[in-house]
Amino acid sequence: MTTTSEARPLSSGGLLPISMNVLVLCLGLLGMFALTLNDLLFSAQANIWMMDEHSHGPIMLALALWLMHQRWSEFEGSTDGTAPGTWVAWVMFAIAIAFYAPGRALNIIYFEVFAFIPMMVGVVAMIGGFPLLNKLKFPLFFLVFMVPIPGFVVEPISQFVKLHISIVTAEILWYFGYPIGHTGVVLSIGPYQLLVADACAGMRTLFMLEAMGIFYLNVVRHTSLLRNVALGILIVPISFVANMTRVLFLALLTYHFGDEVGQGFLHGFAGIVLFIIALVLTIAIDGLLRLVATRVSGRNEEGASA
Repeated sequence: MTTTSEARPLSSGGLLPISMNVLVLCLGLLGMFALTLNDLLFSAQANIWMMDEHSHGPIMLALALWLMHQRWSEFEGSTDGTAPGTWVAWVMFAIAIAFYAPGRALNIIYFEVFAFIPMMVGVVAMIGGFPLLNKLKFPLFFLVFMVPIPGFVVEPISQFVKLHISIVTAEILWYFGYPIGHTGVVLSIGPYQLLVADACAGMRTLFMLEAMGIFYLNVVRHTSLLRNVALGILIVPISFVANMTRVLFLALLTYHFGDEVGQGFLHGFAGIVLFIIALVLTIAIDGLLRLVATRVSGRNEEGASA
């Protein structure tokens, strides 16, 4: 009497349906990035994710993995590796290695982190092929936002954004009678000078808020393409207003309560304020777009019935 063993999907405890042999392979591939994760969080030379301008990285990764789990749990197709498109996995693994190997050898952290994306695409393709890739296309795309942006890419844009935030902030406070001026991205208010840094109003912050806006659009799942496009475009000025409000908040704190208060706990709290403002503005504008779309739809229906 002979027995045969098949790779059975894991189904207990709310785990995703992944066969045991594929799970072992996935754990081995993910193990490659343990050192990268350690460098991102704890290395004295890298620790990029511990810096203010890159601290959104782990948040983006967590959101992408959470959404991937949510969408995967809704998937009803085959996950035994027999779906069409599983060959894509080997192409993605080759691309991941092509970035990871030189990134690790030459200490290019951007390559190492980026390699995680094709690796995850490969894992998904190996398990469910094209159907599962289609189901998880947004969370896989969203992983892009966790990759640190090289300084030479964002510095010119950041300088432009910071300069205009400094100008607008100075104009607003001057209008309300505050003794303020600016030299480039340095605000002079009373006896204090404030540098508008990247962590406060740079391109990386705008990039992070844009990512959160895109995430919001995907989670609420609007069916109107025009509404999605309009809100996606409006996220850019929303981010600008939120950043400008943060700088205003810090300038007023420093002027009224001194440099220690402005650069202390409330400086970090201003980051939370920034997210709250951006979220409120996004939801408010989304509600306004929904109202406009409803009224336009109602008028079109009235015109058709007439």
